[in-house]
Amino acid sequence: MAEQLEIDGIGQQKAKLSDWKKANDIFTHHSPHMDKADLQWTCWSEDNDPGDFLGKHGDDAFGFGSSEKAAIADFCHKHNIERPFWW
Repeated sequence: MAEQLEIDGIGQQKAKLSDWKKANDIFTHHSPHMDKADLQWTCWSEDNDPGDFLGKHGDDAFGFGSSEKAAIADFCHKHNIERPFWW
């Protein structure tokens, strides 16, 4: 694996989606059994329990997508959350 370029004074580090999700209280779930491909990934925030999030905000507040990235992008768009800078 190639090393990431590091520039003096900037201190770049490899960014991980898991770190961004943890810092922003973002949770995702993959449901491969869903009939529609664009509903296979779900994204929500605040609480690791999607049932609690559903009870507080309703199903329209979730992000959905055919990939984890698509579900996160949908959720961020719905809630005006800045997506990871490397996207």
